[in-house]
Amino acid sequence: MFLAKFTESDPLKIYFSNQQIIAHPRQNQAGMTLIEILIAVAITALTVIGIVRGYEFCLASSVKDSFYMAAIARAQERIEQTHSARWITTSPQINELQPSNFPPETVVLDLFAQSTNSLTAILKTTISDITTSPPVKLIHVDCIWRFEGNQWVTNSIETCRAPDQ
Repeated sequence: MFLAKFTESDPLKIYFSNQQIIAHPRQNQAGMTLIEILIAVAITALTVIGIVRGYEFCLASSVKDSFYMAAIARAQERIEQTHSARWITTSPQINELQPSNFPPETVVLDLFAQSTNSLTAILKTTISDITTSPPVKLIHVDCIWRFEGNQWVTNSIETCRAPDQ
C-alpha cells in the first residue's frame, strides 16, 4: 500500500507502508578490522606466488623443450650422416657404415630463439646387423645431455638401412 501526500514544494510524494528507516553505523564501527586486512593480504600474496611459480614452471618447460628439439635435430643429423655413408655389397664391396666411422661426438645444443643459452651433448651411434640375408643394419643414435645440471636427458632415434644398389 502507498499513501499520497501533497505539499507546496513537492507536488507528489509517495510513502510505502512497509518502508523502513535504516540508521547508519556509528563512526567507530565503520571500515575493516586489522584481521580482515591481514587475511586479504595473505590471500593476495598466495595468489601472486601461485602466478609467479606457474610462470617459472612454464618458462623452464619451454627451455627444456627447446633443448629437446635441438637434441632431436642433432641426432637426426647423425642419422643423415649414416645414410650418406656408402655401403655396397656387390663387387666392388664398400662398407663405410662401420661404428668406427661414427665415434662419440660432443656437440652444442643451441636454443634457436636465444643464442646465449647453449648446452653440450654427446652423440653416441650404435650400428648393428639385423639380418645378413638380405643385409639390413640397425642404426641407433643417442643424444645425451644434462638439463640444469642435475637431470640427464637422452633423446634416441633408430632407423634401418639396406645396402646401396
